[in-house]
Amino acid sequence: MFGLIRIGVYLVSGLTAWQFFQGDADGINSLHKQLALDPARGMLFGVCAGVSDYTGIDVSLIRLAWALLALYRGAGIVLYILAFLIMPSIN
Repeated sequence: MFGLIRIGVYLVSGLTAWQFFQGDADGINSLHKQLALDPARGMLFGVCAGVSDYTGIDVSLIRLAWALLALYRGAGIVLYILAFLIMPSIN
């Protein structure tokens, strides 16, 4: 259990660092990205599509990871609903 939490924290921190240092040579575009819902490309509410736009990772991989997280004690379902309520819409 604690191993899964540790792996999740490492992945999130690594992804955050990767997103911070990725981008233009001066790094301006990477600092001005906004995490937002993308209902035009989304299947339900656009949470996975918004995360995909923000990170640059394929939306299918984001959906697969979220589905696997949903199978683990329903954590993915709670996080999906929470992300839908917190994230602003692109429109």
